[in-house]
Amino acid sequence: MRALIIVDLQNDFVQPNGVLYFTGAEKVIAPVIDLTERAINGSQILITTQDWHEPDDEEFLVWPKHCVKNTYGAEIVEPLRKLLQNYEKHFPIHKTRYSAFYGTHLEQLLKDLSIDEVEICGVVTHICVFFTVEELRNRGIKVTVHEQATASYDLELHKFAIRMMKEVLGAEVVQ
Repeated sequence: MRALIIVDLQNDFVQPNGVLYFTGAEKVIAPVIDLTERAINGSQILITTQDWHEPDDEEFLVWPKHCVKNTYGAEIVEPLRKLLQNYEKHFPIHKTRYSAFYGTHLEQLLKDLSIDEVEICGVVTHICVFFTVEELRNRGIKVTVHEQATASYDLELHKFAIRMMKEVLGAEVVQ
């Protein structure tokens, strides 16, 4: 069974008023919406991850305070949120670290739904997308990365992550 995982398409990352917004981040919204519409039309499983921090999270020693749970910054961007609001096969994952597996029920969800193949998109390519792909591949799950639907604040790190996911982790990378 196949699923689409959309990583951290949240206001704090992809909206110009977001705390960790970077120029060009919003470019992933349209391709992610296209992938989501295709998945919904195919009655596919959709999993969204959201950075979801307590106000005093230790991650804020490394990064500015962002995606504090139940705030505007932590919300999924509006066009995606609207598409998913009544979709029965949407499963949200709230996470506190880079990997969508750490401290979440994602592994059990994938097992319960018999997911053995994942398409993935979102932000940031070399952080949360990369570490989630690494965990998926370690579990033997086939992964397709939609490069045009991923973005990073650092083009060189984006390219590096894409290359690592393809050449080291064995993910398929498509435009």
